[in-house]
Amino acid sequence: MPLRQVEGQDRPLRTLRRALASGRLHHAYLFAGPDGVGKGLSAVGMAEALLCTAPRDDADACGECAACRRVATRQHPDLHILERGEKAGGGTERSIKIDQVRALQRALSFKSFEGARRVIILYDPEAMNPPTANALLKTLEEPGPDTHFVLVSGAAHRLLPTILSRCQRVQFVPLPREVVARHLAERAGLDAGAAELLAGLSEGSVGKGLALVQSDVLAQREALLDRVDDPEGLRRVPELLDLAEQLAGRKDDLELIFHLLRTWYRDVLLAQEGLPDEALVHRDLAARVRARAAQLTPRQALARLDALNSTEDALARMANVRLSLETLLLRLVGAQPRRSAA
Repeated sequence: MPLRQVEGQDRPLRTLRRALASGRLHHAYLFAGPDGVGKGLSAVGMAEALLCTAPRDDADACGECAACRRVATRQHPDLHILERGEKAGGGTERSIKIDQVRALQRALSFKSFEGARRVIILYDPEAMNPPTANALLKTLEEPGPDTHFVLVSGAAHRLLPTILSRCQRVQFVPLPREVVARHLAERAGLDAGAAELLAGLSEGSVGKGLALVQSDVLAQREALLDRVDDPEGLRRVPELLDLAEQLAGRKDDLELIFHLLRTWYRDVLLAQEGLPDEALVHRDLAARVRARAAQLTPRQALARLDALNSTEDALARMANVRLSLETLLLRLVGAQPRRSAA
């Protein structure tokens, strides 16, 4: 896909097109930003532009020549892809292996096959342990003539500082809600209303939106809010403790649950600030958002967001899941927790 066809990323793509047109290219770029916003498509578009045999006047790829078609299908001999491998039993490896980096180094020791340039796209570079990252570092420091790296990362803060210092960072941002909604409608067959709502929950990521389509998120949201964000929740403490036990057994669902509650209390804060319904993630529940905003003070809404964030951090540090969730649910209904989640 040529760069001009990537949607919703005008600023980073303007930077890349300007570099291509001027010929002042950095040898290594870091495409950083959330997953599912077009970083990978842009990396392929950059590779097409660098390897295209009939580039346009603006230096973007033609998208039609044999070189462009082979880049799009990962079959160009001067395009090298480095990414986590597939496990023998299915699934994806947790990390990029050092043997993959060494194989890349051997391939780069030879001349390019078809032209002066070679392009390496490295997906998820944060999925390298320190020895693997240090092995890559040598190649980044001495890449050879007309060799260009594009690192595509959704967690650039986890990269070694030495790798970050060798790359020119190009920051990608969440996509506009209307762009995500259109893609969800086209690719998942959703009606306009459902696509628009899930686009809001996706935080600007088409990939996250497509995952939400599979999660029955709207039904989960209704059930969750009815049980957790209830002004009468203090009268139902035993039920909340039972719910904590149930959620503790659904660890795979916790990320979605935290996301739903975090966006809910964000909407409550926005309503308290007088923002219109169009600014809300949960626009279809705008009346309910505003009713809750009238029941809570801004400090109380912020305290609930803080409870969500601190609990998620605690779970990442392997805290007791059930006790942490009990404490969280009690804080969300305004009760004093009966036990520490530490």
